[in-house]
Amino acid sequence: ELGTSTADLAAMTAADQMDYVEKYFNSYKNMLETIEDVYMAILWPAAIGKANSWVLFSKPSAQYDRNSGLDTDKDGAVTKKEAAAMVKAKLLKGRAAGYFG
Repeated sequence: ELGTSTADLAAMTAADQMDYVEKYFNSYKNMLETIEDVYMAILWPAAIGKANSWVLFSKPSAQYDRNSGLDTDKDGAVTKKEAAAMVKAKLLKGRAAGYFG
């Protein structure tokens, strides 16, 4: 959809890849209201706009097995909130004093 391949992207510099990152995220323009939605654009686009309690993956499934490390409460279901928790923590840390300026 972006007019390139993963092989071509892998051969590009990080700076050159940014044009494709921008193009990718433009397809979700005006849909990404929260950091969780931004991460869902990468991990599971069907979850964009859903509540943070929305279940992405649950047992038994191959998707759950591949993402079970995100199931922080170990209840057999990965919610949007759980999936995005580490990303949100990094965002909050980056907004703290001493991290930007």
